[in-house]
Amino acid sequence: MKVFKVPFDTKREEKIFGGYLSLRQVLYLMLSTTGLILFITQLPIALKILFVVLFSSFFLLCAFFKINEQNFDKFFFYAVKYLCRKKRYVYERCCK
Repeated sequence: MKVFKVPFDTKREEKIFGGYLSLRQVLYLMLSTTGLILFITQLPIALKILFVVLFSSFFLLCAFFKINEQNFDKFFFYAVKYLCRKKRYVYERCCK
């Protein structure tokens, strides 16, 4: 029985939906549309529009924007982890 190596690309996402969108992108698109639920609230219309635009634009950035071939969502989570981690400050006097 012959054994064949199957090529497996781990650096790219599989485009499942129509060959254009990955599962991650579809989930972020669904989250961006759920921001329309804010229109049900009792806020003034200007605040509703502002919150929906901010909410939707963040999730659209997560779905489609890349920084140096790295997805925005991964980049954002790395930034949040960096800001929240415990930092060690070293204090030294420059003069004796």
